[in-house]
Formats: sequence, C-alpha cells, structure tokens
Amino acid sequence: MADQQDYDSPWKDILDLQFEEFMAFFFPSAHAQINWRAGHEFLDKELQKITQDAALGRRVVDKLVKVQLENGQEQWVLVHVEVQTQPASGFPERMFVYHYRIRDRFGARCATFGVLADSDPSWRPAEFRDELLGTELVLRFSTAKLLDYEADLPALEEETNPFALVVMAHAGVRATAADPYARLDWKFGLTRRLFERGYKRQQISSLYRFIDWVMLLPEELELEYDRRVGEYQEEHKMEYLSSMERRAMERGRQAGLLEGVQQGVLQGELSGRVATVQRLLARRLGVLSKEDEQRIRSLSVTMLDRLADDLLDFAEPADLQRWFTRYTTQ
Repeated sequence: MADQQDYDSPWKDILDLQFEEFMAFFFPSAHAQINWRAGHEFLDKELQKITQDAALGRRVVDKLVKVQLENGQEQWVLVHVEVQTQPASGFPERMFVYHYRIRDRFGARCATFGVLADSDPSWRPAEFRDELLGTELVLRFSTAKLLDYEADLPALEEETNPFALVVMAHAGVRATAADPYARLDWKFGLTRRLFERGYKRQQISSLYRFIDWVMLLPEELELEYDRRVGEYQEEHKMEYLSSMERRAMERGRQAGLLEGVQQGVLQGELSGRVATVQRLLARRLGVLSKEDEQRIRSLSVTMLDRLADDLLDFAEPADLQRWFTRYTTQ
C-alpha cells in the first residue's frame, strides 16, 4: 500500500460543504471575526485564473473564499486557504505570490491560511521573507499542523467539530501504514463515530467520503469494511448511506484519481502521473510486481493515458497482463 495518498478531492469537497466548521476548528480567532450570517462565496475559478501561470510547484488543495467581517466597518475580505500534504521549500513563496495576486486582482484585503498535513514535525513554514539593498518584504501567515492535533487523540475523540474526524483520519493513515487490518479497524471506528455524533445527513455523507477516500484499504478489506458499515446501519436503524451510495463513492474516488492523472498529463507531471496510475492499479489488483511497476514507468505519455482510461475495467491481475500484451508488444 502506498504511503502517500491523493488527498486533493476529499479536502476540496469537505471544505466546500463545511467551511465554517473548518475555520472554527483550525483558526478559531479568525472564525470569531467573520460574520457567518452574511454567508460566504467560493471563488475557485477566479483563483485558478490568478495562479495558473505561477510556476511554483504543484498546488495540493487551495480555496479562495469571500467573507465579511463582524465589525461592520470592513468591506468584503478574501480568505485564502491552502492544504499542503508534503514539505515543500517553495510553499512560503507560493503563499506570498497568491496573496499579492489575489489582492491585486480583487483590490481587497486577503487573509492567508495554511493547513500542514505532512509527517515532518520540524517543517513549520509561517512566513515569506525577502530582502535586497535595504528593501525588506515579509508576509506572515497562519498555519495549523495536523500532527499537533494528533498528539492528543482523547481530546479529538471528545470534540464535536467534524474536522476532529478529519484529523483522526490522517492520524489513522500514519499509524496504520504497515498494518492494513489495523487500518480497517481504525476506519470502521471513525465511521461508527461519525454516525453517533448526531451530524446532519449531508455532513455524514461528506465525512464518510473523506474517511473512505483517505484511509484506503486493499480490495478484500474494503469489502469487509463495507459489510461492517452496512450491518452497523441496519442494526442501529440509521440508513445514512445505502450500499449503492457507498459503491458510487468508490467509483467516484477512482474517477477522481483518473481526472487528476489526466490533468497531470496536461501539466507535464509525468512522474506524479505514473505514481498515481500505479496506486490506482494496486488498489484494484493488489500489490504490483516490480516488473509491472517498471513496465508502467517505461510507458509513454500517450500509453499512460490509455492505461488510465482502461484500468477501471480491470478485475484481475491477468487483465493488466493482457493490456500489456495488446498495447506494448510489437
């Protein structure tokens, strides 16, 4: 099982649905200053236009949200949120570039926040600084480190904010990296907890999707997980998620990964695309052999694109071998 997961889509989805809860959990001081009664507006398309030519590394998850402050004297301000799942030396500069481009494009003040979902306890970027010939430029931004929250799991278990479960899902990925059976127990425990918290159905659905996507399991254990969830709902008469919905989420997860793969082709991210294809193949077929991994790495961009389109129809390892025979044997 790959250690590094694809977290983009689940984070984006849950931020869209539960942004106020996100700010309350990770940045409570800022949350208290926002007038949530006035609503908020996502400006993701505008953010893409602003940042699409910024050659500052891959954006893992980013959101641009327009909100109003509580003091009544402020105009609408922009809140830029970015989630980073791996340490990256260019992260502070990217935060600065996005900040000034947002401010320049909209003519509005911008608050910048980062969520650090990586596994390095010493990586804690909090500012961008540049100095030249007596001119100094500094941008300080707020960050939340998931490892800090994971250090107190009992507190997370008592916390009612749904993002406590988000943090616990990340903690579970790290804690069970070498033990898929332990991950199965952790994943089901989180799912049972989200059913018991009294959340609204939409919240349960988005949290389930997040947990299900982030805490990937081998296929046979996914089936066992699905069985446990179905039995638990039937026993407690809480049919929040039908088996059809759960399987549709599974299909959606795979389609989302493929979309990311295809976008990677357009952006020239060949190595990341190869890794994603390998992860999805491993999820469908089990652990790939070293030979298969090498054959995938040797494929051209065109052939990787064909494999990404075809692999959703694979049901057994022999399907991959037949694919190699059909498309790579001269």
